[in-house]
Amino acid sequence: MKKTGSLVSGFILLLIFYSLQAQDYRAIHGSSYAGALGAANNPASIVHVPFKWDVTPLAVQLKQSTNLLTINNFSLLSPGSNVTVTANTGNERRFLMSNQDIKILNARIRLNEKSAIAFGASVRSYVSVKTSKLNWLDTVANVRDFMRLNMSNSPLSADIRTNGWAEVYGSYARTVLENDNGILYAGITVKVNRGLAGSYLTAAGFYQAPGTVHNQPGFLLSNGLLEYGYSSSLDAWDSSGTSAEQRKLFLKKTYSTIAISIGAEYIIPAESENFYDYDLKVGASLLDLGFNNFQYSNNSRSAVLNRSNISDSLIQATFENLQNAGDVPDSLQQIAGSVAVLNGNFKVFQPARLVINADKHIAGNFFINGDLTIPLSAVFVKQQLFVRDMNLLTLTPRFETRLFGFYLPASLNTEMQFWLGGALKAGPLLLGIHNWTNVFSKNKSQNGGAYLALTFRPGRKHDEDGERGGEGRLKSKRIGGKKVRQYDCPARVM
Repeated sequence: MKKTGSLVSGFILLLIFYSLQAQDYRAIHGSSYAGALGAANNPASIVHVPFKWDVTPLAVQLKQSTNLLTINNFSLLSPGSNVTVTANTGNERRFLMSNQDIKILNARIRLNEKSAIAFGASVRSYVSVKTSKLNWLDTVANVRDFMRLNMSNSPLSADIRTNGWAEVYGSYARTVLENDNGILYAGITVKVNRGLAGSYLTAAGFYQAPGTVHNQPGFLLSNGLLEYGYSSSLDAWDSSGTSAEQRKLFLKKTYSTIAISIGAEYIIPAESENFYDYDLKVGASLLDLGFNNFQYSNNSRSAVLNRSNISDSLIQATFENLQNAGDVPDSLQQIAGSVAVLNGNFKVFQPARLVINADKHIAGNFFINGDLTIPLSAVFVKQQLFVRDMNLLTLTPRFETRLFGFYLPASLNTEMQFWLGGALKAGPLLLGIHNWTNVFSKNKSQNGGAYLALTFRPGRKHDEDGERGGEGRLKSKRIGGKKVRQYDCPARVM
């Protein structure tokens, strides 16, 4: 059982880190310098940006939250040479959430003073795990020990969802209303997705009872429903052939879908001659409205475990020597009352959510941003498979100029974990962490994460719009309720 626990912990850790092939650059949410990255949080945000264009050739982000396991002897400041993974002890509901993405060649272009576009490509993945209350101790050596510990937690249940996909997106946003009080922008993002790999496991109603096993006190499984499925694309890596042939087979087993995000942003201008200065910015967006489509692997099954005399020792003997996923169906047949092969396709919905963002200018280059995320998948797609986003509430004070920025996001996630993070912008480089304890603590890296982005903008001498307090910059005045743009001549040349 200890070996099995280590394998499970290692598998989950592999899910987290292998899927880093990084959508939550939270420090810059609401910032006018977010550029193309801002489209991921609100498609409407790409218009009110004081630059003609920006390009993000690479951005990477990783974030995870779990009470299922602990990564020991590892921190960002001191990785350590003896990193281990252990299952957490105690009697509690277990969870794991993880999301990662890598963005490639993302760009934003202003078409005119009223509209802008953004486009790019990403690879994203989400992992969601949740269980009923489970009891675990380091002394658990076999299935019998586990069932003894969890008699009071019967029936047991667990849900695992994974969803990985590549996407190519295009965003368009424009001004829809403008008057003396403010400016309203609206935007939409359309994404063409390619589902790379998906999987799920649903276990419910696992009732256990004390009984006699081989003339000794033991435990029996009296009922249970188990269903698991994973995409046939994953079978390609178990097939024979060269790496090129495996990749070809893998891509042949992937399918395309369409998803959308929509948003709006309202700007209350500041008393300033610079058109891009504002007093308050409020946005709302509906993100990731869509799903990915996968074909079932031939090894996917649905089973009812209602045979008599399913003992702890039978379960142990049946599953302890599994070598790969292809061994599971035959083993399951030995203990299940009925087993059905899952055919056709299955859908895993993306983490649909409503995001409300408010960005307040304090003074000079100081701002404070508030970001509220309301998950919607459980409401929109009941009885369907979906992955969850872990964001809930974030408050981010920031000091930000064209070249430099300091950010201090404080967040509360859906599991009520409080994280204090930080980020630094220096020229084109943005480097951030979700949780400062990842830097200093040797056993906290399973809760938090990090992100990095490179964003390039036009040079200062080519920048028509400038930044707060600049000289010789584009300014804006309102005459008769209309916006009039004009240039100031610089008092001096720097």
